[in-house]
Amino acid sequence: MRKAALLSLLSLLLAGVAHAGESTQAYLSEGELQYVGYLDEDANTRLFALYDSLPIKPTVLSIRSRGGDVVHGMALGEWVHAHKLDVKVMEFCLSSCANYVFTAGGHKIVSNMAMIGYHGGLSSMHFDVGGADKAKYAAMTPVQQDAYQAGLRQGMQPMLDRETAFFKTIGVRQDITTWGHASGRVQYADDGWTYSQDGFRRFGVDRIEVINPPWAPTLLTIKAKLVTLDER
Repeated sequence: MRKAALLSLLSLLLAGVAHAGESTQAYLSEGELQYVGYLDEDANTRLFALYDSLPIKPTVLSIRSRGGDVVHGMALGEWVHAHKLDVKVMEFCLSSCANYVFTAGGHKIVSNMAMIGYHGGLSSMHFDVGGADKAKYAAMTPVQQDAYQAGLRQGMQPMLDRETAFFKTIGVRQDITTWGHASGRVQYADDGWTYSQDGFRRFGVDRIEVINPPWAPTLLTIKAKLVTLDER
């Protein structure tokens, strides 16, 4: 059961909700790269190929995503950083998108209602268990659940090492992905959190440009409530 749960976590952790059958769009519009949908390998491949094919290279990646696979989220963030792209969010960038893509941008351009939402990372101390293992996990004793969680963390160590290196490369504190839980301000059962502009800056996420400030993050099309944190 642990191996199956680990594979499930590596493929769906931080995605938020299942997205079977949904296609992610990657295209060019008005000189900006557009990425709309869940983070996945195919969309990344199409985006990278599009960029390579353009004689005049775009400098902005505009993204609207609920998140997705951490592997592909990190791959996209690494690519954004390597190509020195700015990241633009007009509506929302959640989960793996917030963890790895928004943080990787040179300049971050946000609308005055754009939501950058977090609810954990690979360095989290607790992971939700879903799918076929959910009922079995719920039936475990607290001691068994602790052992199960420890096994998951151990199995994810290679990916955690990659995440640690990623945040070191982009100059952002890794605990930006876990601070809501670690601080006790957000419970694991809650939807997640975002940061004020000052809060982002404390984690190393600077150069945020707000279109028509002040910035008041709001989710209009997704039913979720995120706490705004502005402390270390």
